[in-house]
Amino acid sequence: MNPTVIAQLQGLAAGSLGGMGGHGSASGSLSDFGDLFKALDSASAQSDVSQLTGGAALGIQSLDRVMKSTVFDQKHIVFFKDLMSTNATNIVDEYTRMNSVGGFPGGSFNAQMGTVRSATGDYQREVGMVKFIMQLRQVGFVTNITNNIADAMSVEENNGALSILQDLEYALFYGNSAACPVQFDGIFKQIDDSIASGYISGEHVYDMQGASLTDVEAFNAINSAIIGYGSWGTPTDVYLPSSVQGDLNSGLDPSYRWNPDNQNQPMIGGHVPGIRLTHGVLKTHIDTFLHDANMPMIKPFEATYPAYASALSAITPQGVAAACASDASSRFTAGRAGNYYYAVEAIDAQGQGYSPVVKTTQTAISAGQKCTLTITASSAGTETGYRIFRSRQDAANTTSDMRLVAVVPKAGSTTAYADLDRDIPGTFSAPIVDLERASDAIGWRQFQPMIKIPLPFGIGLMPVYSWFQFLFGYLRITNPKRHGYIKNILPANAAWRPHTDE
Repeated sequence: MNPTVIAQLQGLAAGSLGGMGGHGSASGSLSDFGDLFKALDSASAQSDVSQLTGGAALGIQSLDRVMKSTVFDQKHIVFFKDLMSTNATNIVDEYTRMNSVGGFPGGSFNAQMGTVRSATGDYQREVGMVKFIMQLRQVGFVTNITNNIADAMSVEENNGALSILQDLEYALFYGNSAACPVQFDGIFKQIDDSIASGYISGEHVYDMQGASLTDVEAFNAINSAIIGYGSWGTPTDVYLPSSVQGDLNSGLDPSYRWNPDNQNQPMIGGHVPGIRLTHGVLKTHIDTFLHDANMPMIKPFEATYPAYASALSAITPQGVAAACASDASSRFTAGRAGNYYYAVEAIDAQGQGYSPVVKTTQTAISAGQKCTLTITASSAGTETGYRIFRSRQDAANTTSDMRLVAVVPKAGSTTAYADLDRDIPGTFSAPIVDLERASDAIGWRQFQPMIKIPLPFGIGLMPVYSWFQFLFGYLRITNPKRHGYIKNILPANAAWRPHTDE
């Protein structure tokens, strides 16, 4: 339960601005946000909230219809639309994962009078945490009564729904609760965590090492990991940045191309809606919320959103130092050795954005070396993680010309990160998932429909209609063995290239 929302709503009475920054006094206040939901549960919803007065102005309205119409009207909300949605019954959502049915292949055979062997399934209790996506939306009184915008409040409701769904779509891929606790973990983080814990093998991630994706080798490798013994999945869909889809269209062998209902003869250069693999067809989808050349989140935050970054200057790291040393697992080859700059920005604990960057001096990395960054926390010390960026090889120290390398949680007063060139800036990733409904291997868990809570007119002594819009839920992956992803894909025509001669 969000403490900020509770604090704002506690003490709020009809016709009063108490608790919301106004000067009215509140009487008969609700003591708990849950009490507010219960007290308003029987209120009838109305479409014209400008007509609501008194206590009715606090009535909860479901925007589930608005959310659904926004999803299906907006072709760019792709992954969320494809996920099966089920209801979470609590914000702490418990479920059981079955890891095996027990026994071993052939272990049930026995002699006529032999002792029957015991075999019990292996079960694991899991907990998912519902996260809260919310916004305050406002429409001015004058705007609402003039005719220059048709139904201004409805327009803003739809804007709110779309904005929330855009944030949700991005988090489905890149959410990271370790670095930003208000987020849920996205698919990349959950797969990486499953590999780190030993639950799934590293074969569920295929590393392109800075090459373009134009053939089926990477898809076949992930396919084998997902359908193999112990996983028993069926990879059904892959989500691609548009530049990567373009490379497939230009380079994939026609014999691997699939078109629905034999609509046309597969040929080089035509769109690839599906890829023929041993298990069947892997459908492709372009998702513009995946990192790509024009995605602003691959650059330092201040390069695109300077005002938001400046407002978080208090959590700017005090410094970052770089030190290089030999490491057998380094992928800095002779061709990739050279001079680099690094930049680091801090992550706000409440999800409000990222600080201005701090940079290293020019750092010379030799072949076979790693570069270890030591980040000193801000003087405020309230950040919860860091985003790390790197320049191109032998390029200038230009903030806007740096690209994202990694997102890491804050470890304490100092946080270390070792760059082995295994997460290459300027490259992209593509998740491959099993969306078969029967497997229930991945899905969106939703707690309550999208909700709108109208607030009293004149919040903050301004002539505005105001309301909160909420969506609560998280990405639940019940079987990580049935998913994987391809990483370090560098589009063939990428203008920003991490290494000079590649």
